[in-house]
Amino acid sequence: MQRATAIEGFTLVEMLIALTVLTFGLLAVGQLLCASFSCASLARSKSTAAIAAQDQLESLADLYRQRPMAAELSVGNHGPLQAQVVNPLNRIVLNRYNVSWVVSPVPDPRPGKMLSSRLVRVTAIPATAEGNTNTRVTLNKIVSISGILSPRMD
Repeated sequence: MQRATAIEGFTLVEMLIALTVLTFGLLAVGQLLCASFSCASLARSKSTAAIAAQDQLESLADLYRQRPMAAELSVGNHGPLQAQVVNPLNRIVLNRYNVSWVVSPVPDPRPGKMLSSRLVRVTAIPATAEGNTNTRVTLNKIVSISGILSPRMD
């Protein structure tokens, strides 16, 4: 007696189902890659904005040590100044920001007294090369950094 040999392999329907599942999987991976690139770009934008704001705050702190009564340190709103963050390796501009700051007095907890310190809040807003606010949703992240400037105690 001869036995019937079973045909091994995949049918056309099984192959079509496998290709459909593979296609949806690859589409999902593509969307994840796109989202990760977008998040990386946003993270870079936020970190360079923090660099621009921190640089301005350090500049104001240095000015406070030299001339505490400078016009840039008077109580009120100041700026904006345009700042740019440059890649140190190839000198390409990474981002541009409009940097502004608000100076306010620091109240003393004792009634009627004011400290000789200043509260400074520096804000970096993404900007275009022309100085306009960047309205692109993925890059329009505003970063603020605060610090208290006070005289040195020797």
